[in-house]
Amino acid sequence: MKRFFISVIILTGSIFLTNCKSDDDTNRVEIRDRQEVYEENIDEIETFLKSNKIEILENGVQFDSVAFESNQSIWKQSAYPLQSVVLKNDTYTSMYKRIDDNVEYTVYYMIINEGGGEKPFIHDNVFTAYAGYSLSKSTFDSQPFGTWSGYPANGSVSEFISGYRQILQQVKTTSGVIDNGDGTYSYENPGRVVVFIPSGLAYFNTGTIAIGSYRPIIFDIKLIALNEVDHDNDGILTKYEDINGNGNLWDDDTDGDGKPNFLDVDDDGDGSTTREEITYEVVENGETIKKLYKFENIPTCPGGNVKKHLDKNCQ
Repeated sequence: MKRFFISVIILTGSIFLTNCKSDDDTNRVEIRDRQEVYEENIDEIETFLKSNKIEILENGVQFDSVAFESNQSIWKQSAYPLQSVVLKNDTYTSMYKRIDDNVEYTVYYMIINEGGGEKPFIHDNVFTAYAGYSLSKSTFDSQPFGTWSGYPANGSVSEFISGYRQILQQVKTTSGVIDNGDGTYSYENPGRVVVFIPSGLAYFNTGTIAIGSYRPIIFDIKLIALNEVDHDNDGILTKYEDINGNGNLWDDDTDGDGKPNFLDVDDDGDGSTTREEITYEVVENGETIKKLYKFENIPTCPGGNVKKHLDKNCQ
């Protein structure tokens, strides 16, 4: 396995990657049919892959033209085999409704380094460094020092575009962190992936001036770290709120109030918060202390296997 080291100063923020941008930063045009745009985009992407080679640099990549479908092309080279995955747009609105987009997007990617740590859950906060490129081979954004993002946005953590965050499922975090003693840190063996993203999973009609509307883009991403999240601060990590086990947390709404459980402080709608229902008391050193049950230890209702915070008739 290849080993990669990068040194960074920890910063926060992002320029281009968030889903929502001010009018000053975007070029808004009439919304076109998503399937039609995707078909144009995938043709552009495949043409690019067949007519360009890639050079992997320490902090970014370089593309150069080659003969169509030559063995040097990204399409045919074997150093970092080109792979693909079919993705759906997982963007949700503030009203907990998924964006109206049923296109099945083929997304091409190259794993430069698998990484030595953990694979992120889609709703984890992740710390990544990146460089973004247009298909004209120009850089439109870079963040070599790394920044935090999450899905959905939470606190000061921004939500990045769908294609960027979903491709991180293919790599792992760093295997180790070294404090350099000068305000910087070295990260050993971070996951690294180069991904070619159709505009429907990127900025679609709201592309920046540097990118243009309806344009596919490329990202070279290093996955450095992750933090598990409790989005609604109810004492249960978000990853445990997939009640039906289908991998989609947005359709788990136990009390039917329109809020998915992972964003609902009272999952069963009984008037007692989930945090209250999973709190217990213990005496330590003569003092009564309140603690939260670990998820696996949350009591179930009598005669059943439903955890008490998910049944309004169970107190």
